[in-house]
Amino acid sequence: MKLRTRRLFLGREGYHRRRMIDATRIMPVVFAIFVLLPPVWLPQKFSFATGTVWLALGWLATIALTAALHRAIGPIRPAEEDDDT
Repeated sequence: MKLRTRRLFLGREGYHRRRMIDATRIMPVVFAIFVLLPPVWLPQKFSFATGTVWLALGWLATIALTAALHRAIGPIRPAEEDDDT
């Protein structure tokens, strides 16, 4: 039985797609830091109303950018099979 070897290098499209998927995975963490750090550093600038607006805008921005990244990634295509024969 011959073992299947993995490709050593990815094509440009596959590499770009994987980096976009990585960006989509890390986006909520980045925006959580972006939204939560300013009120911690400057609590006097963020009253209840200002903090609520800041949190809502950060949340909406996270949703919008994640949706844009998902659209840029495109639909899932089945992996191309390499024939070793």
